[in-house]
Amino acid sequence: MRKQPEVTERTRAALREAFWGLYAGDGTTPGLPVERISVRAITDRAGFNRATFYLYFHDVYELLGQIEDEALSDARDVVDGMMRSPGELDFSTHMVLIAECAARSSRYFAKLMGETGDPAFSAELKRIVRPLVERYLVGGRGLDDAGADLLCEFYLSGIMAIVGRWISRYPEMPIAKLIGLVARSVL
Repeated sequence: MRKQPEVTERTRAALREAFWGLYAGDGTTPGLPVERISVRAITDRAGFNRATFYLYFHDVYELLGQIEDEALSDARDVVDGMMRSPGELDFSTHMVLIAECAARSSRYFAKLMGETGDPAFSAELKRIVRPLVERYLVGGRGLDDAGADLLCEFYLSGIMAIVGRWISRYPEMPIAKLIGLVARSVL
């Protein structure tokens, strides 16, 4: 594998694409739950044998985990950058950055945050975004720990739900329109 990094990456990408086509569906067929996707189905679709799959991934769950980690990595970077910058709440700017992050990985976010997605993915995304909500939406309100936690969960659940619905059902809606809707209606 080390002698031909381009071939290695193409093979890994082909296996990921084959898995994703089975998991998310391909437009003509609905996606399958991860527990119903076999290594054989992935390798048959990608044109490789099972041994090739195991050179890159331990199992189907590891492959899904790598896709999720990649999608979440961008969100972590965005949130880390926002947390490092001092300043007042600018909900529109912060929400735009989160929505843009989801849009960049919309192919994955739409499935992973959708009705048949992975609840662990949504929970991890909430954990990543939580510091922003605590700092900009909940902080400074003089709430006790329980009140702050509940209000934070309210905002996080709403943000995750609206971004998930937007990315999976209304991806043609401009981000600015989405943010405007939320800002006018909720804040």
